[in-house]
Amino acid sequence: MKVLTVALFSCLAFASCSASGEALQNNGNQYTDTSKDSVENNHQQISPEARIKARSLYIKGITHFEMEEHERALDDLESANALHPGSSGINFALMDAHLELNDISNAIYYGEKAIEIEPDNKWSRLKLSEAFRQIGQIGKALSQLDAILEFNPNDLDILFLIASVQSNQGRYQESNETYGRILQIRGTDRSVHYQRFQNFTNLGNSQAAIAELEQIRKISPGNLNTLHTLSQFYLENAQPEQAKQVLEDALERNPRDPETLISLSDIYINEGDWESGGEILNTIVADTLVSAENKVELVQYMLSRFSYEQGNEEYYETAQSMVDTMVAENTDFGLSHALAAEFYSKIEDYNRALVHLETTTELMPDNKAAWRQRLQLLQMQSRYDETIEVGLKADESVPDDAFIQFLLGGAYFLLNDSQNAIKWLESASQMPARAALKSVILGTLGDSYASVDDWELANENYADAIRYDSENDVTLNNYAYHLAEQDKQFEEAREMAEKAISIQPENSAYLDTLGWIYFKLGEYEKAREYIESSLNTGTASASVMEHMGDVYEKLGDQEKAENWWKKALEKDDTRTHLQDKVN
Repeated sequence: MKVLTVALFSCLAFASCSASGEALQNNGNQYTDTSKDSVENNHQQISPEARIKARSLYIKGITHFEMEEHERALDDLESANALHPGSSGINFALMDAHLELNDISNAIYYGEKAIEIEPDNKWSRLKLSEAFRQIGQIGKALSQLDAILEFNPNDLDILFLIASVQSNQGRYQESNETYGRILQIRGTDRSVHYQRFQNFTNLGNSQAAIAELEQIRKISPGNLNTLHTLSQFYLENAQPEQAKQVLEDALERNPRDPETLISLSDIYINEGDWESGGEILNTIVADTLVSAENKVELVQYMLSRFSYEQGNEEYYETAQSMVDTMVAENTDFGLSHALAAEFYSKIEDYNRALVHLETTTELMPDNKAAWRQRLQLLQMQSRYDETIEVGLKADESVPDDAFIQFLLGGAYFLLNDSQNAIKWLESASQMPARAALKSVILGTLGDSYASVDDWELANENYADAIRYDSENDVTLNNYAYHLAEQDKQFEEAREMAEKAISIQPENSAYLDTLGWIYFKLGEYEKAREYIESSLNTGTASASVMEHMGDVYEKLGDQEKAENWWKKALEKDDTRTHLQDKVN
């Protein structure tokens, strides 16, 4: 039931009443005198018939209000007000009805009338305070609440409301003073200490916030959330020993709580005490009563530190011990193997990573990430036949994945199986993928078409790849090189080659491509300059060496030309066409 009913029935008699704002305007100053004497005189002048009629209208108005017929409620209440002016109850009712209609100015008008008539009426002041809050006049709202306290200084409901309003307005110190009054009246209270903690936190007073948390800790010593928050505040205030004591208390209450274990181990680890930190984490990982999910959470925490601990042997030993223990205790849990694969990949032990990835995909055949990582590692190790074998299984388990089909097609391409490469890469290019991956797929598809001299489709896919990602340096280089081989679009080819070099200035293949374009343009000195830079990287292929021989031939230095052709043949004995040049 709305507060209106409570307030109205608390007024057994119509103490006083006033007309609506409009009625007052129509009747001049008829009701400007609202002193008690005036009200009492007015009350005595009302006839019994008018009083009975007003009461009836009053009750009808309440009934309409309760039925949320606010306009009809206003009509009845204003009629009652006209018959029986000077009632604080009717003024309260009019205030409440206007509030429901969001007519704040009239609500305030009637509320002020109500408290002028009956200053110690708590409900009228509460409702008027609400009206002032709705229009942002917080000072006036608080003044009404303070006035209630003048009549009843220990009213806890009002004190709580004042403290809440003060806090919401950013008046945190005042709010805490009010909460302090509540504690004096009520005694220690967890919710009050928590509100004071929040206020002190907003004030940036960490020590005071910690004091409130300690009070909460005394009230609820087993609450882990409180203990975790308290330990964090101690840490932020450079009090690690106090933080450790709090967390050790939490561990005594719940020895298997992952958050407590992680926080405590983190303190030891940050202090460089890997032995203590690792011991805590290994204890939980080895605990057969702890769920596999919680163990995974702990290991994930350890792996998240990898980038900060590179080169730290103690970290590697602790992390590896945790990973191996987790796998040994949870051999049939796919995520444990996935995390083990992640760890061994991080430390570049790819063979062990692949063992765990194989198990992961067996236990979790729909784990797309594990399939992708497994294929990447196989291809990175040039195990192309295995990449194809695993890729076909992956495509069955997680079909229509662009990345998996790309890796599968790439493996066929690297085995010079252009037909299957084109088949899988074409399929991959039709799958949804981000622009960068789409560009790589199309670029590799262009390479595949180029390998079978289908230059029209090669160029088309190269161009599409660059449209998806203009910074795809591999495709920029390959497209430029193949345009030069086709003796066409030399200027466009040169621009793409230069852009590729700007992205990777020390890439021997890119330098060679630009040099070869200049060779095709007949600018042999520039060709020599770039191809020599390619050779100076120390990673140049036999193709670059052959190109240098071709350049020197054009420059008229046959001896140097043959010398470079010999080096190319020594590096790659499949270049049998060079044998005729060096004999």
